[in-house]
Amino acid sequence: LMLRRTHYARQTLGLEPINPGPVVREFAVRVPDLDAFVARARAAGINPGYRLGRDYPEYADGLLVAITERRTKADIDRFAAVVGAVREEAHA
Repeated sequence: LMLRRTHYARQTLGLEPINPGPVVREFAVRVPDLDAFVARARAAGINPGYRLGRDYPEYADGLLVAITERRTKADIDRFAAVVGAVREEAHA
C-alpha cells in the first residue's frame, strides 16, 4: 500500500524527479517556483516537504516529499492541486 501511495504521489504531482529510481516513502523533485509553492502549500495547511537547498546548494529548487501512512489519496490530490495552482500562476 505504501509503495502504491508514494508512486501515485510522484506521478500525480508531475514534477521532475531528481532521482527517478524506485522509492518507498520519500522522493525528491524539482519545483520550478519553490518559494511560491511552499508559501501556497503552507497557506493551505499542507506541509510542503523539506527544501533540499538547505543541505545541497546544487538542488536549490529541490524538495524532498515524504508520504506517510497517514497521508490519504485525498491529501495527495490536495497537494497536487497546489502544484497545479502555482504552475498556472507562473504561466499567467
